[in-house]
Amino acid sequence: MSHFTFVAGRNDDAARDRVFFLLKKYTSATLLLRAIALYEEFLSDFEREIKKPGNVEIDQLGQPISYDEDLVYFLKYLQPMEYARPLLTNPARRSEAFSMLREAIRFRAFIWGRRYDEWGAGESGTLFHKLGYRRLPYESTGIFGKADLSFALVALTSKSTSKNGIKQAIVSLNNKHDSRKVMCWTYESIFVDSVPMNSIPPIVFPPHLPSCPPKNENNDGQVWSGQMIPVTGIWEPWTIELEAKVRCPNYYLVGDTASQYQMEGSDTLEDVRWRLIWKDSRYASGDIPTEEADYFLSVPEVVPSPMLAAYPGDTCPISGEWFSNHLNQKVQVKAGESMPGPELSQAGNKVIWYLKI
Repeated sequence: MSHFTFVAGRNDDAARDRVFFLLKKYTSATLLLRAIALYEEFLSDFEREIKKPGNVEIDQLGQPISYDEDLVYFLKYLQPMEYARPLLTNPARRSEAFSMLREAIRFRAFIWGRRYDEWGAGESGTLFHKLGYRRLPYESTGIFGKADLSFALVALTSKSTSKNGIKQAIVSLNNKHDSRKVMCWTYESIFVDSVPMNSIPPIVFPPHLPSCPPKNENNDGQVWSGQMIPVTGIWEPWTIELEAKVRCPNYYLVGDTASQYQMEGSDTLEDVRWRLIWKDSRYASGDIPTEEADYFLSVPEVVPSPMLAAYPGDTCPISGEWFSNHLNQKVQVKAGESMPGPELSQAGNKVIWYLKI
């Protein structure tokens, strides 16, 4: 969960620094290569499990159930990922790669769609449930949890870019049915990672955060909402009122149409003037910058001692209130019961439960 809250007018510089970091991370080759690798792991693990003799299920006619057809369905979504992979560090073809990955993550709508919902794949006792499938994708664990995390990472890239001049991604500000929903990317929405339906893994900032480039006071080369973006990079919106205000930076690919901006606290989209503050030349050499090596460093567990530890699926040794740092969650578990999942957090860290002795 993000440990940063935006307060308009009080910590704007700090907010800009964090937005700058997140936009670079969410559009990076490193993040998207990780997403592709997670989906490949999901496919490999799924194929291994359906071929285990101990996982063979019998239908009502006494015949073994085959999941080979399901594997073929899942495999077809890998092809656009494989096409996109070499293009992620090709500056001239990154837009093409992003488009392919948007097509690829349709696997989530298929896997968690009508086909398996009607079959009852999320019910206890099925092989899918054993492999971590749950009716709600963001509640899935284990093997199917990898597939959902793969989706979440590519979705971050999609949320960070504009399609047809519209920021299509919506973020809910809380879990309630009447939650206020806002368009990405605004200061109001960007740090909301604690609502599972937003598909945003927990936000972790490095200890030494690079500074966001300064505001562009020059209106030369500015692009109005509805006009074409001439340079791939991070652009900052200026309002068109007499006393212009600067809002939350956004990432655009060359050829995108500059979108309108949803002002904080408002439900309306307004025309703005976009000004470039950072040209994306990260992959000009075809290589991945060394700074991206820190994007997915594991967050160390901070555990007071003495503590008793247990992993998801273990038999609970002592009744009490157990907590997990990586899930930011507490649960009551009785001795003899199984410790709850998931095995991995949304950030990909191994979940460990602790009980204060």
